[in-house]
Amino acid sequence: MATPSKPDKQKDIEKRERIVKRIALELRDGYYVNLGIGMPTLVANYVPPGMEVVLQSENGMLGVGSAPIRSRAPKMLI
Repeated sequence: MATPSKPDKQKDIEKRERIVKRIALELRDGYYVNLGIGMPTLVANYVPPGMEVVLQSENGMLGVGSAPIRSRAPKMLI
């Protein structure tokens, strides 16, 4: 299988962003959400500030949050 060209990769990234932003619009305060694994875990980056949503992924992690800011990320996290 051929590796996608840079423009194709960018299109894929843009598609993923549109999808996860749309999913985040469905969330409501207090929801417990099973996101599955993979792309759906990106939804955590779009939970609105102040909204409390507990996210669970298929690998069993509970309470996953948005991606940390690199300068603030614990060294052992990444």
